[in-house]
Parts: sequence; structure tokens; C-alpha cells
Amino acid sequence: MRNKLVARAVLGVVFGAALIVGAALVVGAQGPPPPPDGFGGPMGGMFEFGGLMGGFGGKVVTGKPILATITITHTETLPGNMISNTNTGTFARGADGSTYRDVKFTSIGPWAASGAPREFAYIRNLAQGTEYFVNVTKGTYRASPIGDSTPRAKKGEKSSADSSTETVTDNPNGSYTDPVTKTVYPVDDQKVVRTIPAGAIGNQLPIAITSERWYSSALDVLLQDTHSDPRFGTTTYQLSNIGQSPAVSLFLPDPSFTQVTGGFGKGSHDGPGKEPPPPPPAPQD
Repeated sequence: MRNKLVARAVLGVVFGAALIVGAALVVGAQGPPPPPDGFGGPMGGMFEFGGLMGGFGGKVVTGKPILATITITHTETLPGNMISNTNTGTFARGADGSTYRDVKFTSIGPWAASGAPREFAYIRNLAQGTEYFVNVTKGTYRASPIGDSTPRAKKGEKSSADSSTETVTDNPNGSYTDPVTKTVYPVDDQKVVRTIPAGAIGNQLPIAITSERWYSSALDVLLQDTHSDPRFGTTTYQLSNIGQSPAVSLFLPDPSFTQVTGGFGKGSHDGPGKEPPPPPPAPQD
């Protein structure tokens, strides 16, 4: 029984880490990258946004502070039924390029059945040279030095197992309306339709998978990304209530939280004493 409980706890932490990395890389994407290789999967709508299979890093954007609400919605249509789940959070970027992402997960992975929400945050503090993975629910965090964030090279060709075809439509003069403030932002609106031919995966008819993303070069951020696959449903990532005044205290863990060692981060395998020291007191906003 004890082993099962430990395994479940580890699964929960790993799942939370994977999802917060996903949210982190979505908002950190430089622009509309090419769609990922392969036919996708049940988590494609979450992890394919913005090339989410990379590491924490992402492009450093300075001089463009931003504060916004993250909304991730997933829907699936079943015969005579529908499943819809929404998770929310916060994205902030300081003038120096430091970033903060916080997401509350209430209906994904290990917590879907229990109904127990979990909240995680990822902080990349450039001034401190430290990244923090924060378990807001437990009031703990792990810290590690910021490593190399160079983006992975994109594959030039599809996998030999991928016989799909794709059509790309790019509208550099698109627009995005903030659902809360109603502010209209000029964006690059890119739509990719990937078609899996009949018989490629045992499918009787062709399957069309659609991805569309709205990227603002003025804000240097991805504002919305929608991925629709008839096999797994539709997932939408969206920023709203976009402002420009994030609190300086966001870029450090809550001073009441406890630093723990092990688990994630480059310092986790270096043994005791190798973790970065606790952050300094949060500056006054």
C-alpha cells in the first residue's frame, strides 16, 4: 500500500511539472513554429502548443513587461454527451525578461477523479540566475541555476511513419480581441490543417487535425493557440485581461514557502549543499 501511495504522489508531481512546462513554453514561444512531427496523441492539444517538447527556457524578451490570465480549455464530444474542462492561471514577464507562470489544475491527470485542485508555478528570475518550480498547494519550491535555454533544432523532414499531408494558411494581418478588456491586437494568424490519409493508422476515412495560433509581434507573445483533433477533442490556450504592470514580487517564491531539495532541477542530483540558496526578501512593489 505504501509503495502505491508513493508512486501516486510521484506521478502527481511529475504530471504537474509536465503541464507547467507546457504552459511556460507556450507563452515563451518566439512565434508560430512549424507543427510537430507525427500524428499526435491524446495529449497533443496540450503539449504540442508552441513546440512544448523542449526544455524550460525559451526566448528572453526584454523591455516588454506583461501581465495576463491564462485559460486552458479542453472539450471532447461523445455520442450523446460532452466533456469540457477549464484550467486557469497567470502569466507575467518583467522588463528584464524574467517570467512567471502559474496554473491551477482541477480536472487533469491524477486529480481528475479526486476533484482535488493543484496549483503550480514556474519562475525564471534572470537577475538571480535561478529558476523556481513552486508547488503552491503545498507551500514548497525547488530552485536550480538557469541553464542553457537554446531552442532545440527543428527536424527538417517528417518521420518516415508519417504519411500525413498538411496545408498552411498564414495571415500576417490578423487580429485578436482580448476577451476581457476587448482590446484588439494585430497578430500573425497561422492555421495548419494536417490530414491523415485513410488507412494510415487503420482509419476508414481521412482524419483532419487543425491547429491555429495567434501571435503578437508587438507584445512578443503567443495570445491564443487552438488544437483540434477529432480523436481527442479540442484544446485552446488563451491569454486575456492583458496588462503591463506585473508585481516585482511575482518573480520570487512566496517568502513563507519552504525550499526543498531533490526532484527537479540541475541541482537535484548534485547532493546536499548544491542547491541555490533561498531567495532574498521580495522587493517592495
